[in-house]
Amino acid sequence: MSLELSLALRELSVANTRLTDIYPALWGSSPTAAPQQPPNSPARQTASRYSPIMAKMEGKLGAVGPYMLQNLVDDLPLDTPERQDVTVTCLESWGQNLYVGTSAHEILHLVSIPPTPHPEAPAKPCYILASRLQPLAASTPANPFIKQILVLPTVSKALVLSSTGWLTFYTLPEFSPAYNGTKLKDVSYIGGLDLNEEEREGIPEEGSSEDRPKLVMCHAKNKIRLVRCLSEEIRLVKDLPLSATLTSIRRDSIACVANNENYSLLDIENIQRIPLFPISAVSDDPPSLTTAAPPPPEHDAPPQRAISLSPDPQRERRNSAVEESTRLAPTPDPQSRSVSAGPLSRPSTANRMSGSHLAPSGEGSSSPGPAATPQQAAPTSRKSQPPPQPPKPLMPNIASPSPGEFLLTTGTRPEDPGVGMFVNLEGDVTRGTIQFEKYPDQLLVQGGWVIAVIPGKGLDMQRWDMENEEVLDESDRSGSIPLEGMVKMKEVLSLEGTEVADAGRTLKLVRVALRESKDEEETQREEDKFRNEEERIVARRISTVESRVVVFSGRKVWTLLRCPLVVQLDSRLPSFAEENFDGIVARVHRVLHVLQEVQSIEPSTETQFHEVSFVRQKCGLLVLGELLRITQKQTADITAHEILKTEVALMESALDPRFIVALFGPAFQDDIVESDKGVWVYGGIKEVFTNLRNSAEVGKSFTRDVLLLLKRYLASWRQKKGFGSVSDEKDVFRTVDAALLRALLMLDSSEYLEDKGKTVVPEGNIRTEIHALLDAGLDNLDHATKLLESFNRLYFLSIVYARAKQYRKVLETWRRIIEADDPTGEFKQGEERVKNYLLRLKEPDLVEEFGCWLASRNSTLGIQVFASPDSKVRLEPSRVLELLKEKAPDAVRAYVEYLVVEQKNETYASDLLTLYLTDLLSTLSSDPTASDSLQTTYTSYRALSNPKPTYHEFITDNSSPLSPPWWHNRLRFLSLLASSSSYDVPAITAKLSPHSSVLVPEMVILHGRAASHKEALHLLVHTLADYDTAINYCLFGGMSLFTVSTPTITPRSEQQELFQLLLDEFLELQDVGQRVEQTSGLLEKFGQWLEVEYVLKKVPDEWSVAILKGFLMSALRGLVRERAEVRIQRRLGGARNLDVEARWVKLVDERGPVVEGA
Repeated sequence: MSLELSLALRELSVANTRLTDIYPALWGSSPTAAPQQPPNSPARQTASRYSPIMAKMEGKLGAVGPYMLQNLVDDLPLDTPERQDVTVTCLESWGQNLYVGTSAHEILHLVSIPPTPHPEAPAKPCYILASRLQPLAASTPANPFIKQILVLPTVSKALVLSSTGWLTFYTLPEFSPAYNGTKLKDVSYIGGLDLNEEEREGIPEEGSSEDRPKLVMCHAKNKIRLVRCLSEEIRLVKDLPLSATLTSIRRDSIACVANNENYSLLDIENIQRIPLFPISAVSDDPPSLTTAAPPPPEHDAPPQRAISLSPDPQRERRNSAVEESTRLAPTPDPQSRSVSAGPLSRPSTANRMSGSHLAPSGEGSSSPGPAATPQQAAPTSRKSQPPPQPPKPLMPNIASPSPGEFLLTTGTRPEDPGVGMFVNLEGDVTRGTIQFEKYPDQLLVQGGWVIAVIPGKGLDMQRWDMENEEVLDESDRSGSIPLEGMVKMKEVLSLEGTEVADAGRTLKLVRVALRESKDEEETQREEDKFRNEEERIVARRISTVESRVVVFSGRKVWTLLRCPLVVQLDSRLPSFAEENFDGIVARVHRVLHVLQEVQSIEPSTETQFHEVSFVRQKCGLLVLGELLRITQKQTADITAHEILKTEVALMESALDPRFIVALFGPAFQDDIVESDKGVWVYGGIKEVFTNLRNSAEVGKSFTRDVLLLLKRYLASWRQKKGFGSVSDEKDVFRTVDAALLRALLMLDSSEYLEDKGKTVVPEGNIRTEIHALLDAGLDNLDHATKLLESFNRLYFLSIVYARAKQYRKVLETWRRIIEADDPTGEFKQGEERVKNYLLRLKEPDLVEEFGCWLASRNSTLGIQVFASPDSKVRLEPSRVLELLKEKAPDAVRAYVEYLVVEQKNETYASDLLTLYLTDLLSTLSSDPTASDSLQTTYTSYRALSNPKPTYHEFITDNSSPLSPPWWHNRLRFLSLLASSSSYDVPAITAKLSPHSSVLVPEMVILHGRAASHKEALHLLVHTLADYDTAINYCLFGGMSLFTVSTPTITPRSEQQELFQLLLDEFLELQDVGQRVEQTSGLLEKFGQWLEVEYVLKKVPDEWSVAILKGFLMSALRGLVRERAEVRIQRRLGGARNLDVEARWVKLVDERGPVVEGA
């Protein structure tokens, strides 16, 4: 490596960066020993990054790169009568005008005209030749050609540079001579327009009257001429004494220029130059064959960088009619600016700058090397060899990726790798380097991409603005387009947008028949043709790519287009195939990888929105297609996160859910609702959908995970209902409702329940979700009912009917469930729910029909329908009894019980008693054990010792739910018999008489009702031995027996009569002990209701006074108390008389005497 390059790179190193970090391709090998990369090395391989066109040309398929080529113009009229091998050497485009420079030294002016519309072919402008011009050329070159065309729209001028060095000026757009035919000679390059100004002000459109002068840098042999172009004239601003420069790019006043050896930064205002680094690392002086040059000492100073200037002061010059046609004569201009000739330097550190001069003759290099030292050849016996050929010089490349940076290339030899280095406006390295497979012929920056022309390879693209390249896909970091021959690029002023056919076909909406019925061609309507034309226009708009970069080689001219995102990502997606060439799971992961890339893209334009939507839709369809043909076991290889990402992609893509439903086979296709307008989708999605639907593996069976995916997807879609942003909203949501219901029913069926709990994504309660769906309401009611019937889910069917307020069908469905004993177990407490439902209904016919049906099954619940105060339909009891007797006879008694017992309706008491009595007598007649049971209770009760409960309490306490029904009926009969009075006592008594020996309490009540108190008390005392009830009978009368209501106290006179009867019955007890005990107790407690004389007369004389002691003491106390009360009453009466007399006297005194007749 030469000393010059070593010193330059050492000077430009940042933070002691190793040379291998900046120049890895050049480190560790001599220029002559640089290893050649093998043809198949990674450095030379660019497969899978072709543009779609070039990939098709080579017959290869793979990931599409960031850029692509499309023909700009076909059949350029390049040939002349003298030459048939004319090629394009340069070009420029502005508005509708295309200016082409040729190797025949001609300028072709072509004008674009609108293309002929074609429904299938992409819109491509057609160029026609407007003029052919041949500028002035010197006679010395054998084959002159047009080297550069520079168009300045702001002043309506064009500059044309010939390979002979002549620079001519023309007017736009017709290319007639300008500035009175002024020309410049010995010019090697024109350019140096202020990029900041171009980016800030933009390119004016054709026909604009805007007049903004432009400063152009014209590179001559030993100087750079700054020329200001105006609309009517040109002015020479100044000459910069810098020789042999080849190219330049300018930002404001700082220009980066290069000669055939070095790069420099040039301040055109202060005329200050900063040397940078050499273009080539190979020294111009070939090394000696015998002795190598000694290396430079370590303490040598770095090369000089700060420059003091000494050009002759010059002023801006104007052209005039007397000036020579080949030269601009400088003339003083009062508006021109003088240039300082004094030395000017900028601050530096560590001796990085030292003074040097720009000599007009070009003497002195900005990259000094060691002085040439003669070397003596070593003695040798071999014949001296000829010196090696010097390496081919490298041409400089300069680009400006940002307002504060320049990108420069350097290398060793054309066939060796090249390196791109970024420097700022002060000459410091700003970021890492860019590696090129070979040293590039040309360099261009487009946004975040560096585009290079690699000789023998074509175009190479690399990102320059990415800090972390590891997170990007390979095709997002770099790309290439293979081209042969001499290739050149040019960033023109403006070009019409180019339509990318692949993107247009992919993103155009087309009609798809979701039901496999008629052919689409046969069913196409006139409205579809109109819609197709609209979609074609939209597709052309969103598939049009704007670009200002053209590529030309030989006779071909292309537009270099930024490859549409949809084409790039689509190329990375696997196609759905029947062959399992790399495994289903592997393909799923590939698709999800692309999906992850697109998820981070936030669309900001209409085109991006459609591109992102298409990729999401296709990713979702592809993953779904793979999932539709795998087993539950294979699903375990896919994570829940990946499945959920697929769902999110399908939702965010806004793909019509009917496409997803159609992939689930014929059963789900029945759920699709499609109007005559059809369903429209991207053309690329139609292709995927058709392949999936035609697959023999898709839609035949599903795993539980796939059904859950469909369920979640449709549930998410259902949340959009009512937003108004959905096309064909009615048909879409009718399909969503039906398909979602089918998916839920399938998940809750026996076929799929066996995989419950084995799914990748956790699931919730399916039945709860079904309830929520049905409660929310379904749009397609008829289809939903058929679906539920087919799955035999009657309870859910009733919910649908209830939502639709079809009350009869609700009740009919519930009746079917109850009569089938609820096979699914979903209609728990069904009869209770039927009752509650009937209570809320207002239709009398339904209440009568289903109330009677319920009463026939469950009399208790059935009568509540007719009897409850909460019922919306109130029927007369007579009507209810009529209905029950006809349709539910077993419920008649329960209803009458309710009327009599609960409603206190005595009207039906007799009917109820008759029903009870009939049942009771029938039981006693048919079942001897019933009579025995009653006799047993009497015997058991009589055997109880005192004190003991009443007989009613005894039989009530000994009743249980396990007691026979007739027993409970008898208790109710006793209660009703004792509490009611509106019944025929003699008739009841006559019916009970045959069984009076076993129906003792009933006879007691009837005797009491008939005022046969002696017979009633006799039965209580002698047959039942229920003494407490007998006493209650005396206190409250016969109405108090066997009832829970509060008894009414009978008059005292009647009580005295009843107690006398009871005393007689007690005195007739056979058991002496019971006789004495009950009689003495009665006399002691209730003796006040008995006359002493009557008691003494009835009590046997042989009884001792001790037995009557309590009664006698109570009687004597009563007499004493009565006497005292009489005495007190008498005295109170006397006091009251005295008080009345006193008030009378006082009143007479107050009124005084009255004279009668006065």
